[in-house]
Amino acid sequence: MICHASASRIAVLLLAVALAPVPLGAVRAQEPPEIAPPETTPPETTPPEAAPAESRLPYEVEITGVEDSTLRDLLRDTSTLVSLKDDPPPSLLGLERRADDDRERLQTALRSAGYYDATLDVRIDAERQPAKVTVAVQPGPEYRFRTVTIRTENGVPLPGAPITADELGLKAGDRARAPQVVDAQGGLLRRMGERGHPFAKVAERRVVVDHTDRGMDVTFTVDPGPLVEFGETRIEGLKDVDEALIRGRLPWREGQVYDPALLERARQQIAQLDVFDTVRVRLAEQPGPGGVTPVTVSLAERLPRFIGASTFYSSEDGLGGSAYWGHRNLFGGAERLRLGVEVGRIGGDTGSSSNRDSLDLPDLRFSVNFRKPDFLAVRQSLLLNFEVVSDQPPAYDRVATELTATLERQVTDQLKISYGVTGQRGRVRTNLRDYQTALIGVPLGAAWDGSDNLLNPTKGYRASLQVTPWFPIGGDTDTQFTSVQVNGSAYRDLSGDGRYVAAGRIGVGSTLGATLDQIPPDRRFYAGGGGSVRGFGFQKAGPRDVFGDPTGGRSLFEAGLELRIKVTDTIGVVPFVDAGTVYDSTFPDFSQPLRVGAGIGARYYTDFGPLRVDVGFPLNPESGDARWQLYLSLGQAF
Repeated sequence: MICHASASRIAVLLLAVALAPVPLGAVRAQEPPEIAPPETTPPETTPPEAAPAESRLPYEVEITGVEDSTLRDLLRDTSTLVSLKDDPPPSLLGLERRADDDRERLQTALRSAGYYDATLDVRIDAERQPAKVTVAVQPGPEYRFRTVTIRTENGVPLPGAPITADELGLKAGDRARAPQVVDAQGGLLRRMGERGHPFAKVAERRVVVDHTDRGMDVTFTVDPGPLVEFGETRIEGLKDVDEALIRGRLPWREGQVYDPALLERARQQIAQLDVFDTVRVRLAEQPGPGGVTPVTVSLAERLPRFIGASTFYSSEDGLGGSAYWGHRNLFGGAERLRLGVEVGRIGGDTGSSSNRDSLDLPDLRFSVNFRKPDFLAVRQSLLLNFEVVSDQPPAYDRVATELTATLERQVTDQLKISYGVTGQRGRVRTNLRDYQTALIGVPLGAAWDGSDNLLNPTKGYRASLQVTPWFPIGGDTDTQFTSVQVNGSAYRDLSGDGRYVAAGRIGVGSTLGATLDQIPPDRRFYAGGGGSVRGFGFQKAGPRDVFGDPTGGRSLFEAGLELRIKVTDTIGVVPFVDAGTVYDSTFPDFSQPLRVGAGIGARYYTDFGPLRVDVGFPLNPESGDARWQLYLSLGQAF
């Protein structure tokens, strides 16, 4: 069995060869130069028929004289003696040939790591069983970058501000590694592209190693090519989607100086329409006359209609399920229509601790959602939502109808604002009284997302503000009130590679202008559940009435902290602690102790986001609280 070394380690073999003063071909700035994969097949000749196992010469390999673990791993990954150890040669002569072949490979690896005076001594002790091969390495002194020169063929300065060696990662005094030189060339071309020169070429890369003072001088000779402007944009692949919708999302105009970031922004903004399977935005292969160069947008439309269904069961909630039908391009402008129905708690209970006079209906929700993108302005969407709902959470029973119209505007890539109007009419029942509700609300919202991923953030911040004034238009509530909620979360990558991520959140809510009894129960704040205080049941991390059911509050405080640990690329564990409760006061006054829950979670990381399973335990439960809670969802808890 032949074990190949990892390509990431062996790749440095060819990178060392790149240090020779060889002129390069036409490498474009918009596509960094590719490094061909190294040969991993051993150079020795394999006989047509493998020798019998009993005639082979097994051996062991020891590499000595290298204290740097990274360098030692590089040498082991480079060595054919190591990679072919489980496929020993048939004789001592074959082992000696394998050792001779290893010398130049190891020397090349040492040079690529900045050791140009290294010596190797390979010895074979054939008297031992198995035979022992000792590779004694004397790396010698490290060579350092001395000067880095970036120039044009005719001596004219490069367009724009000078590009420094530090920007390219070739800081004077750093160890002269071959991969850094090749990476610097790619970085140089990327910077030229950002300056409007995507067809720039590195005509020559010259590297001089001075053995006198153990230094390296690097010179890049650059042909900047023409200054490129955006020309005509061609759109390919449209069938049912309006072309004007696509052109409205292009963030450049003809004649504007080329910027590669605008190509990526266009791709993202078009993909956000959710009507295409693939979106490609690319500049032409060759510059146009006077640098005016066309752009091609290639699209593949998704199937317009979609359906889905799901079922679930739990011992507490009983049987339930959902189904939906939708159209993602209703009128040709990427309008999205979705009809859905959800049924729950068939054969289950309400989660209430009392025997209040129930409405005797299963949990039922029928919804119609419509979304029109680029309504009146680019990246502004009109959202219409109609719902008929009957549900019985622990705090109340409710039957209601709600209609909402919202304008949602993406101001920047991070900032989104929304404003609209919603109307609600319904009946809400608690242990103590019934409420007939008829309200008009004016929801105003703003959300900032500075994180690096929607479902699995590893760094950055998020913040949101939601303010909704409510105006009674009938029913039992005759007092105007305003609900305000602020949430924030932060993420920090402790290891730099996403293996250890600390995440924290905090949320505060307040209701102004009314007493608790004047606020319908379905408009109060509650804490507890998978998106709140884990370890407690839904709505159950807060004060309760004489029957043991949640009363809700006029204000809310929540906080959470967790450590996301990746055990493998697809499996993770997440210890967490949450705290929070609600208060009868307008603002959190901490007159009541916080409910605290802690637990452990598992994550299975997929291409579309992590699958979450959390088990939470209440640390200060009240009478009747379950000893633990299980939560399942897609995406992180926050």
